[in-house]
Amino acid sequence: MASKAVDSERSCVLCCQYLDIYAVGKCDHPVCYRCSTKMRVLCEQKYCAVCREELDKVVFVNKPAPFTSLPLQQMQYEKKHDIYFEDGKLIAQFRKLLQHECTLCPSMRPFHAFAELEQHMRKHHELFCCKLCVRHLKNFTYERTWYARRDLARHRIRGDPEDTSHRGHPLCKFCDERYLDNDELLKHLRRDHYFCHFCDSEGAQEYYSEYSFLREHFRQSHFLCEEGQCNTEQFTHAFPSEIDYKAHKTACHSKNRAEARQNRQIDIQFSYAPRHNRRAEGTSAECIQDNPADDAAAPDQAATAAAPPPDQTAPPPDQALSDVGTQTANAFYDHTELLITLVHQVNAMRQELQEVRDLVHSLQRDSTPPRPL
Repeated sequence: MASKAVDSERSCVLCCQYLDIYAVGKCDHPVCYRCSTKMRVLCEQKYCAVCREELDKVVFVNKPAPFTSLPLQQMQYEKKHDIYFEDGKLIAQFRKLLQHECTLCPSMRPFHAFAELEQHMRKHHELFCCKLCVRHLKNFTYERTWYARRDLARHRIRGDPEDTSHRGHPLCKFCDERYLDNDELLKHLRRDHYFCHFCDSEGAQEYYSEYSFLREHFRQSHFLCEEGQCNTEQFTHAFPSEIDYKAHKTACHSKNRAEARQNRQIDIQFSYAPRHNRRAEGTSAECIQDNPADDAAAPDQAATAAAPPPDQTAPPPDQALSDVGTQTANAFYDHTELLITLVHQVNAMRQELQEVRDLVHSLQRDSTPPRPL
């Protein structure tokens, strides 16, 4: 148990590697010098990865100690990334992390830039590095993986056999380009291509290479207005429901009151079970039952049969329900028309008020006497 506790204290809380060189900031959260270098140099972030406190300077030491007790004035200083070093060996370890060395040519001096190493590996060893991984993953040069041509193609399509978490870089079928992961591909699709915002709000993810295909989707699955200027506009002329579409036509494409009333009409269909069918089913069920009380109720049934037929002038149930639905729809669209008229009147009053304000400002400007010289 004691050895496990010692091992946990000597391992980095970020990468879980052995802590041989400590990086300490003013928050006194020690991490390994590799993680600190990657944060400050490669990622250009100067906060503590444990508590998120901004660290204007860090110290690389061999043994952990409180930050306030470290003699910074006596230490060597790397100005660009604000790193202090306890001795010269730590500076050498820090610089070695950032070197661009060819592991197949140990006798060669390190290259000044990664592009030079990449060119050397391509010409002399026919090995290549994944461009997407180099562009997006902040790794040291010694952590990069070099591939032969066939292995690089497999890495891009299916991933590496030894890394089951990576299953290749997804492909955009519209552009024929690959992206780092599904999140980057999704950003590209939403930024450079088209999608239906109605279907997207319901959880469907379907994208289109050009707006003409999205327009056809609007026409088939939703309601598309193609009158007047709407025929040349994008997105704003599509509507999720027929009510929104009719309201748009009433407000923007109605030339007179009669046409507005016609644009407001919506076909409403009712689905219900007729009453006479339900009565017939109840009567047949009663006839099937064998009840001795039916003989006693025979005179009452005969009197009911002898009663005069109901008034034939009453409308059938189907027509009555249809009339109720029509009246309800007409009342709804009458209120809609009234609301649209009020909105137009308010907008007109606002425009007239603005014109009056402009006129008053112009009169005040003209009546102001010139300033004396």
